[in-house]
Parts: sequence; structure tokens; C-alpha cells
Amino acid sequence: MRASTLQAAVLKYPKAGDTIARAGEPSTHWYGVIQGYLQMYVVNPQGAETTLSCMRKGEWGGEGSLLKKELRQYDLRALTDSRVCLIPLETFDTLRYASIEFNHFLCDIMNARMGEFVGMLAAARLGSPEMQLAKALLMLVDRQGEDLQELALSQHALALISGLSRQRVNMAVSVFNNLGIVRSAPRKGLLQVHVPRLHAHARSELSGAVATLSPSA
Repeated sequence: MRASTLQAAVLKYPKAGDTIARAGEPSTHWYGVIQGYLQMYVVNPQGAETTLSCMRKGEWGGEGSLLKKELRQYDLRALTDSRVCLIPLETFDTLRYASIEFNHFLCDIMNARMGEFVGMLAAARLGSPEMQLAKALLMLVDRQGEDLQELALSQHALALISGLSRQRVNMAVSVFNNLGIVRSAPRKGLLQVHVPRLHAHARSELSGAVATLSPSA
């Protein structure tokens, strides 16, 4: 099965800003990120867009539309120059019907993505711009990886992901820099993120926002 999957897989090398899949098109592939970052987003008739999720190296996406056999509900584009693996629908279904381990893997990634959606929704409705940026950054880092990680993303890309203006992102980055959560890396275009501090800050801000809405005892 591994051999047939590798044979069916297709590699693509989108540049930053390239569209990989469009809303309204048939769902024909499952997408895995080998290098770079991908963004799932939707656009309203007036042209305003909002990010649903982001995918980093080692992550997969697009399984929901494949499982439901529906037209894709969002656009998918590369935020950076990327390398992407495309698994055809037929191969995806073969793996799903034949492998319990594969189904467990699908459950794990869908559960993780649902957690991201809940966090982003809470940040957008209850939190400050700093909280929105924190949730966006948490989508991009590897929570199981090193404490200090580098993100090769521009502030324009961070603005798209967090739903903030570039100016507001710059202000939030400054706040995080003063708190020791992030710092600019020596190489231009890189942001170093202290993941445990970022996670603790986001959790603390969300708890505070919820507390302010709770009725007094």
C-alpha cells in the first residue's frame, strides 16, 4: 500500500501567493505540506477574506471535503514558497477503507484542527489583537517541538492569518517582544517564538476575557 500511495502522489512547488485549490471546485486531492506554509481561507462577495486554518511542514489538509464528497468550501494558497504532496481522492479512499491506523490519524488531525477553530473563534470574539496574533502563531508552530522556534513568515502573512492589519500586527509583535514571547531572528524575515510562553500568554488572556463576561457571584 505504501508503494502504491507513493506512486500515485504528485509533488507541486507553489510560490508564495499561488493558489493551489479554489472554493467551488471538486475536491480531488488530499494535501500534505513538505516545506512552507499553506493557508485555508474564504472570501466574501466584497473581497474581504478570513483565515480558517494554516498548514505547516508535516501537516495534511482537505480531508473533510473528500470525506463528504463535496465541492471545496474554501480557497487554499501558499503563504511562502512551498513543496506540497497531493494524494488523489481514489488513493485517499483506498487508505481509509483499508487501514485502521490511517483512520486514527485522520481523527487526530481533524480533532486538532477543530481545536484551532475554537481557539481562533474565541480570540476573534473575546480577545484583544494580541490574543488574535497569539492564536495565529500557535497554528504555525510545532507544539511538540523545541521551545524556541523560527517562523519564516512576513508580517503581511501574519496579518492575513490573524485578521489584523499589518500595523496592528507590528504593534502586537512589539508587545510580545517586550514580554519575551517573540524576537526578531538575526536573518531578516524570521521571527523566533518561545512556544511555552506564547501558549501560556494565550491561555491567560482567554481566561481573563471569559472572566470579564461571567456574572458576579
